[in-house]
Amino acid sequence: MANKKYGKKSVMEHKEATKKEIAVAKVEERMQQRSYFPYINVLLQVFYIIAMFAIIIVNYLYMEIPIVPLCCVVVLEAILGTLLCRIAAIKYWWIQLIIIGIQILLGYAFDRLGFMIFMSLVYAFTLIVMWVRRRTLK
Repeated sequence: MANKKYGKKSVMEHKEATKKEIAVAKVEERMQQRSYFPYINVLLQVFYIIAMFAIIIVNYLYMEIPIVPLCCVVVLEAILGTLLCRIAAIKYWWIQLIIIGIQILLGYAFDRLGFMIFMSLVYAFTLIVMWVRRRTLK
């Protein structure tokens, strides 16, 4: 009893903890071996970065939005998607659709519909990337 009070483990407890750690490591290794596409996170992140640059270039060249505010808005939209990705649970997925709908309506109201559609795509793509990462990196 005195050993547990001060945080020291007996030899048997240490062996049991080691066995549990080995068992957990084996299960994680099996889960990684079952992955049908092990590089999905890397490829998705590369595609995400390419898509963000494409959105920035299209908005800058064709919609004539200044580059600094545009980049700031894209980064803020990605941060918003990252922070709100936990709401995207199966039970409350419709909340994300409301947010995207409000963005598009505000774009229409302020005569920047194309820009806000692109920002909605940034938000939706961020949600997808975060959902895939959360599902595959457990």
